[in-house]
Amino acid sequence: MTMARGLPRARLGASALTLAACALAGCDGGSPTDDAATASLDAARIEADAPGLDAPGLDAHGSDDAALAPDAATSGEIVELGEAVTESSGSAGELDVAVTITDQRSFMVVATSENASRLSVLSITDPSGATVLRWQDWWDAPHFLTGAIFTERTGTTINWPIRAEDPPLEPGTYLVRIGSYRVDGVTSRPDIDVTHTTITNRDHDLADGVVHVAIVWAQGMSDDAALVDATARAVDHWNEVWGGVGMHVEVRYVESTIDPALPEPSAMSGDVLLAASSLVMPGEVAMIVGETIAGGTSLYGVAGHIPGPIVPSPLGAIVVGWLSNAGGDGVFSDADLTLYGEVLAHEVGHFVGLTHPVERSYEMWDALTDTPECSDAASCEASLGTNLMFPYSICDADSCVSTTILTDQQRGVMQRYTGTR
Repeated sequence: MTMARGLPRARLGASALTLAACALAGCDGGSPTDDAATASLDAARIEADAPGLDAPGLDAHGSDDAALAPDAATSGEIVELGEAVTESSGSAGELDVAVTITDQRSFMVVATSENASRLSVLSITDPSGATVLRWQDWWDAPHFLTGAIFTERTGTTINWPIRAEDPPLEPGTYLVRIGSYRVDGVTSRPDIDVTHTTITNRDHDLADGVVHVAIVWAQGMSDDAALVDATARAVDHWNEVWGGVGMHVEVRYVESTIDPALPEPSAMSGDVLLAASSLVMPGEVAMIVGETIAGGTSLYGVAGHIPGPIVPSPLGAIVVGWLSNAGGDGVFSDADLTLYGEVLAHEVGHFVGLTHPVERSYEMWDALTDTPECSDAASCEASLGTNLMFPYSICDADSCVSTTILTDQQRGVMQRYTGTR
């Protein structure tokens, strides 16, 4: 289940310009894909020693700057990366991943499987044996908590706890149960090798937080000086938006040979997301900047998963198309730069666990209580239209409504993301 923001367009002949932005590959819980087509996907498993993890980056001014990468010592103390382990899903098509907690704040489990399988998180059990997450509670619910429970992709990622109201971690062993399924998302697929990695975070200071992002230039993009400058300025605005809730982003830039005609994240495009996430350092969020998404300019950007993994994975990147963000003329105006910065902040917001406060169906909302529920375009735009995670842009002929608001509970989700230091 991915979420996206798209370009404005005329709605009902009115002067206001809007576009649906929910690219949910099945808001109803699954999006079956043909087995034969899926078999062509080379969804490589996560490897702890994946090549390219030490790839040099460029800073916002185009010069080498190793200091912009996450500090190795700090990462080792705060964010701890476990080894990749491969296990069979057994005769029942299920396996339990044990997560040992001493004094950590949060954990993430990232799992991948072979390309004709779909994975989902079925439950999380705490050290006392109590079930703190059940897929049944969220599958058909009108509130979206995590994409981990949906059987759409060859991998899954869960971050726990997600919200401030979720019980904090206790010392002992948590069990994360993962199920393997055929591409229909329903039929169990037993005896499948599942590779999983556990990451934990020890930072209990929720007053502020930093997310490290590696912007991966698709081939040739870094040669465009105007795009490089516009992206750096958009990142500055992104930091202004996140700064309102004590969050900060640190960005470095990485070269790649990825085709600038980017795919929309799906079971069929996991090789591209894996390639990008294998170029960045463990603990970083990977964001690919290319020209277009899905062959057009109707999408600003799409997150690979909610939440997204911070180790190499076929779920492990965000895709951004710069042409749509630059507007119809392909030149970044001041208004375009504002929108561009908010698109980057929005998509990484998804990656760290935030969902849209309301979907364009007006029948599904996030699982937070301080983003009001609304039931039609007029009321939703009035109550939530300035929220960073609103699903579409509200524009007139000259500009779009700025989306800079994040609520306390949205901040709580961002702070509990395992990649937030």
